Amino acid sequence: MIHTCIVGGWTDPRGSRPFFGALLVGVPDDQGELRYVGRVASGFPDAQLGLVWKQLHSLKTKASPFAVLPDTTDRAHWVKPRVTVRVQFSGWTRDGRLRRPVFAGLDAPSSTSPARGAARQAARLRRTPTRSAPGGKNGTRERANKERSSVAADTTRRH
Repeated sequence: MIHTCIVGGWTDPRGSRPFFGALLVGVPDDQGELRYVGRVASGFPDAQLGLVWKQLHSLKTKASPFAVLPDTTDRAHWVKPRVTVRVQFSGWTRDGRLRRPVFAGLDAPSSTSPARGAARQAARLRRTPTRSAPGGKNGTRERANKERSSVAADTTRRH
């Protein structure tokens, strides 16, 4: 599967790789807030590492753009959520993270801002039919399942 994600930051590089270690990416939730979905650390052609870092470095900010601060052991650098990337992955984990994410390229620039695109994507997520948790008695679990179902359903659409 390939999904378009919004970059919210990057981590420091490790080993001999220059520029950054991983991109911290998210997707908009039902309220249009950026929800962290994982780290993308592989699949970058050498020629694109510098290009991606240059774009992100110009958008650096002190505050995290994610609704909930990602739990990362590496030092994070935050950016304004303006850069979108395509991420190939094998599915979603139970906690709503990308499973085995690999960088598949920068998303083509569009005439609309990523924030507007994120708002449209969030609206699509809200229109996606959802399933409730078995029994439907646990509200928190039911909401988490609905969110996971709508995000997973959105990944099957072509962007």
